[in-house]
Amino acid sequence: MRKLGPPIKPIFQRILPEVNRKCFLNQTPGNSFNAFARKHKNLPSPSDLEVSKLQNLNLDLSSSYLEIFELPERDSHPKYNARKKKQENGLESISNTVVHERKTKKNPTTEKSEESKLDNPTKKRGRKPKVHSLKEFTSPEEEPSEKTIDATPLKKRGRKPKKQESRSLNSIQECLSNKAVDKKKTKKKETTNAAGSKGNPKNEHSISTSENLTIDASISCEKSTSKNYESSKDELIKYIRKAHLKKRRSSLLENQMFDVKNRVDIVDSNLCDDAIERLRPSLEKYKGCDIIDLNPGVGLWSHKLHKELQPRNHILMEPHPNTYKSILDPLLESSDSRYRLVTDNGMNWTHLENVLSKKYLPHQHIIDFRDPRSEQVNNTLLVTANLACNQPRRFLGFRSLGSVVIYQFLSAIRTRALFQKYGKVRMLLWINPYDARILPRNVANRKKSSLDAAVSCSHIELIVDTDETDHKKREKSLDIKRVISVVEKMKEKGVRIPEGRETNILKAMRAGETGLEIEELSPKSLQKELQQMKEALSLGDFEKDSGEDEELDDSTIPNFLKKTPEYERMRELNRRHRRRIIKSHKLSDLADDFQKIQTLYRKSCLTKNATKLNAIKNKIKESSEIFKENIASLSPNDASELQYMCDNRRAYSQEPPCLFWDRREAEPLKSFENEFYPKKALGLLDLRPGFMPPSSRDPGYYDTLSFLTMQMCLVPAQSLNETLENLAPGARDWMLAECPSLTDPLRNGCPDLDLFSARCITSEMLIEMCEAWLRWPFRLQRDELLHRLGSEAYYEQAD
Repeated sequence: MRKLGPPIKPIFQRILPEVNRKCFLNQTPGNSFNAFARKHKNLPSPSDLEVSKLQNLNLDLSSSYLEIFELPERDSHPKYNARKKKQENGLESISNTVVHERKTKKNPTTEKSEESKLDNPTKKRGRKPKVHSLKEFTSPEEEPSEKTIDATPLKKRGRKPKKQESRSLNSIQECLSNKAVDKKKTKKKETTNAAGSKGNPKNEHSISTSENLTIDASISCEKSTSKNYESSKDELIKYIRKAHLKKRRSSLLENQMFDVKNRVDIVDSNLCDDAIERLRPSLEKYKGCDIIDLNPGVGLWSHKLHKELQPRNHILMEPHPNTYKSILDPLLESSDSRYRLVTDNGMNWTHLENVLSKKYLPHQHIIDFRDPRSEQVNNTLLVTANLACNQPRRFLGFRSLGSVVIYQFLSAIRTRALFQKYGKVRMLLWINPYDARILPRNVANRKKSSLDAAVSCSHIELIVDTDETDHKKREKSLDIKRVISVVEKMKEKGVRIPEGRETNILKAMRAGETGLEIEELSPKSLQKELQQMKEALSLGDFEKDSGEDEELDDSTIPNFLKKTPEYERMRELNRRHRRRIIKSHKLSDLADDFQKIQTLYRKSCLTKNATKLNAIKNKIKESSEIFKENIASLSPNDASELQYMCDNRRAYSQEPPCLFWDRREAEPLKSFENEFYPKKALGLLDLRPGFMPPSSRDPGYYDTLSFLTMQMCLVPAQSLNETLENLAPGARDWMLAECPSLTDPLRNGCPDLDLFSARCITSEMLIEMCEAWLRWPFRLQRDELLHRLGSEAYYEQAD
């Protein structure tokens, strides 16, 4: 806008704030002051104004912009009157009043222009209006007339009405919440309708509309609760899909950290049946117990577990009752129902503590931690939970919320908190594959979480597994040997694996593989490419020699130019494969030498003859020196690979095995993605708390245990000799004197701690070291321990 003279400047200071007001914008057809001002002939365009002419204008500064520009009064505007009438009569529409007032209040100057517009209408730009036929507004019996044409209904603005298919979820909720209908009543209604008797028209209308509903409403109310949950998984998937839709104006509890749309529900009843069949021998003691069920979801797993155990009290802690309550109603409202729904989040310990009371668990009694009964297994209480999520979210340094809950469950075992105050309580947890780090399958994945689990639990087993391959593998021969021993135990106990749920390693064992085949332990293996190229050469897909220069003399062409690029690639892969075979044989021979040294250490502890003992010690000394020289001659990458092989063999040969994965009683059942919704395969983890030593009652026991496990995981591949020196000055000498298990070969120790890695330490050694630390007079104080714990990575170490 151009700068105008001083007489008009104070007027614009009053005009511009008024222009931006919503009421003035509603009065004007445009969105700016200039666009509205140009439409009035009395006011020239601002670009044509001159300061000299503006000085001759007699303008009153006290007058408003309505008087200056001759704008209509606010009360006389048709839209304002219509809005005022709508406030007085809230149910009347605006459109009829505006049209009526525009017809009655026409200016005489505009009548001629409107008549000319009706005679010669101008074409409007934009989208063409929809042409309505007479059949839309008249019945087929009526003839079209002028009245019917004029009475065409106007389209109303706003949201489109919802389709009838959206009522399918409500129909399922009503159907599942009602009780079973007697078959006699349904038969009578069918006979009366077929005979043409007088029926209620309302009932006839409801029957016809129910037939038009989608498949979601096909779950009949006549089925019992067991039949409802044994229905096809497609019905459950459709129900969850409807329930996971975004709801408008949902409560804050529905959108908290454990979001309902991030949940993964079990929808396949066959998977639940197979898991219960596997757990049946160990669940015989828990019949008639109390069950605490966290995040039951659609309740399929809860129903199967309830059907097997017949508990006296089954508490369902569901944080999203608005989503799942309708499908849980058949369990809650059935006759002699022992279910009890608590609409609180079980992941919040304040809510869980409210459930752990006499109000919900009248048969449970709190046991004092000084009482010896606190170390006994409580077979009258069982905890199950679904900790899986569709998209993991990092939380406080943990990879997902499920890993946080598992860590707190393990700490509750050590501190006798939560439901562990009633004794040693067993837990069945549905988890994501990445939350199964507490059950590693090789020493490379043995982090602090797995060490905490080894100290807290006596048995950890995967009942259901996704069978996903780890990035880091160990020797396949070790896995084949373990599978053979596990299958023999299963045959003795009569345990079988259903068809289609075999793991990959079990299939390899049945196919006759021994695990001695040379394989690269990385995903960038080139063996498949080499095999494919050999097959292509045999089929004639490419040739060995190129026939482009046949006319030239062979002596003038180098040999490498005579070969095709495909054949040269195959030759390069062959050379790499041969080097890999030589390297693997060399490393496996050195690993065999390491195992021989360990067997010699065990023999030295068992022999009592002095001459034989001296001979064994001399042989150990010679072989260990040669082994260390061979390690020093290797490259750093080859040396780390050799150490990884030796540590895996040590963990495998310990008694009992160092890894809980090697202590499994049966092979896990393989799960698939289509058995869950959203499609994400989960695993079922069985946690059984273990015995805690008397020293655990000391206030500084758990801080010391956390400090020691942290030090062991800072550099896992480091030797135990160096790890003990890094604890504190003088800690190594004290530990070696007070912890005989570290150097005892019969207790999985090693006299030469340079050959013992920190990641191969056992739970018995950790407990013994913790007790020895508490007896050390020069130990670090508790505040120093807490400071070092807070300054280091506490739970999961970076890969």
